[in-house]
Amino acid sequence: MAATPVLQQLTQFGEVLDPQAYQLDGLTPQLALAPLTIDALRDVLHVAAEAGLAVVPWGGGTHIGLGNVPRAFDLALDLRHLNHIVSYTPHDLTVAVEAGVTVATLQRELGRHGQMLPLDCATPERTTIGGLVASGLGGPRRYGYGSLRDLLIGITVALPNGQLSRGGGMVVKNVSGYDMMRLHYGAFGSFGVIVQVNFKVLPAPRAQRTVLAGYATLDQAADLAMAVRTSQLAPTALIVLNASAQRTLGEHVEGWSVALRCEGPPQAVERQAERISALVREHGGREWVLDDQQTEQYWARVASLIDAAPCEQGLRVRIGERPSSFSDIIPTIEAACTAVRVHPTLVLDVGSGLGYVTIDDELSPVAFQQLWERLCTLGQHVTLLRAPAAFKAGIDVFGRSPASLAVLRALKATFDPSAVLNPGRYVGKL
Repeated sequence: MAATPVLQQLTQFGEVLDPQAYQLDGLTPQLALAPLTIDALRDVLHVAAEAGLAVVPWGGGTHIGLGNVPRAFDLALDLRHLNHIVSYTPHDLTVAVEAGVTVATLQRELGRHGQMLPLDCATPERTTIGGLVASGLGGPRRYGYGSLRDLLIGITVALPNGQLSRGGGMVVKNVSGYDMMRLHYGAFGSFGVIVQVNFKVLPAPRAQRTVLAGYATLDQAADLAMAVRTSQLAPTALIVLNASAQRTLGEHVEGWSVALRCEGPPQAVERQAERISALVREHGGREWVLDDQQTEQYWARVASLIDAAPCEQGLRVRIGERPSSFSDIIPTIEAACTAVRVHPTLVLDVGSGLGYVTIDDELSPVAFQQLWERLCTLGQHVTLLRAPAAFKAGIDVFGRSPASLAVLRALKATFDPSAVLNPGRYVGKL
């Protein structure tokens, strides 16, 4: 079938939207469509795959800056109408939601029962649950609660052949064969479009505090962070920030700072904050403490420093490294930035072993290439979270190819043999 009749045929399955609102890395789709139901989405995928149309699933668009430049982009598949909470059993601590449910909507519903998902999200009113699972992005609370993948107990995806594939279920512990959650988590929908996810949820903390500690040097800040990691203290988030990151967050402190989040019962949180404050002073720093509301606001601002929202200039790189080794790679990062005359904003998630390097300055193509070639050799793994499309075009934003690339190629060939889902966007430009 020719592309035009196929596109016309697809419009019967959902709401037709403005394609200009779905531009991705300089490409504009021929059609933007929001299927009204899961069954309609299955039909759309089947017809699109038969016609060989390149399909990009789309949630809130808040993490769409992550991924390689697609080889083609014919259809933006918006999941906004898949926005129902399918099942929620508070006493079982389980919830099932369609992929288009926003983080804010889900948290409000869970909050009515004193429960939550520990998500770090800069724009909860726009970010969808399916988008978070598809991007695989987390945040500093991973230190205390584990990643979102650890809370995922079931998943349903629509395959290009129009069939639904399910993994896991609605029980916290299951052993149902191949781990489908692990396959689709962080894959952008490259093996199938996520339409429903099931989670185990957690009791919401009744109190929270954040202890901020100021130090003159990175070594001092890192020493405190490692002292906390090796102690019996249990903050739920632990990050180190340079002066540029502090200024972005509205803090006016020279040098380096450490931020530690404490959550739980009120008395336990107070004791935890007091013990952390004492440890800060033992390590020669000065500390101040944020209350409940200030803590919520502070970490929401931190989330904006580590997300993958598209950008018109600069870049953001995530480096995975052992927490004890961050001090060793920071001088290299700073030297690489100095060489191209830019100033990095650094957020080191010491709890999770992830470092974030943000450059807000405008970069020339030569400067970008020079900086990326240096940064992508650091750490255990490196991902370019966001950069202008022109800069992304000539590279693989996932840096070094993983040892599992051959397996991923075989899985892509199995689940999406015509390569219609996110062609070229995933690891190794699959």
